[in-house]
Amino acid sequence: MLVRNSPVSARRPVNSPSESPASEKPNAAAPSAIHQKDSFSATTTALQRTAKVGAAPEGDHGKLMTEYLTGARPPPADFEQVMGYKPYAIQTPHGQRMQDPLGYASVPLKIGPDKEFDPAAKTHDYGYDLLRYFDRKGTPLGPDARKAADAMFRQDMFDYANDQKGAMSRFKFRSWAQIYATAVELNSRVQGYGPP
Repeated sequence: MLVRNSPVSARRPVNSPSESPASEKPNAAAPSAIHQKDSFSATTTALQRTAKVGAAPEGDHGKLMTEYLTGARPPPADFEQVMGYKPYAIQTPHGQRMQDPLGYASVPLKIGPDKEFDPAAKTHDYGYDLLRYFDRKGTPLGPDARKAADAMFRQDMFDYANDQKGAMSRFKFRSWAQIYATAVELNSRVQGYGPP
């Protein structure tokens, strides 16, 4: 994700809380348009897969964001219902990353290597949607959460750049990584590190 100040219009809650009767179960949402394998099914218990709904945990929100983005912490139990998609995991040479299947590198005029940085952008988009999710729940994450999402975006792009063969390729991708990361970080600063 580069500079996107508002949620993508295609992302609508499957069932918003105001549309559902109070007695309806959170899992009664219509199926998502995108079906991804639940990366937590084989490795976690049912209790771990159903994280507390709603409230942001107290403590270090930067660490919390990093745990969400690396898959060390499963998405909140009603994340798919509220945000309209189910994050999925990919394995990169530098560790697991959770992805927004609807995300993309939103570069003005498609300048630069947006396709090459798409995996970093999809993880970053998931991070920003976590900020929106907790804000909608009335317990917004602190500024460190957005800073952590931006820092991982920067690191993932530079990891990609540094993995390239040849000095010219590394130089090219490092230059673009610096441009993209700086644009995102400046936008976060302008928005006060709150939900985008």
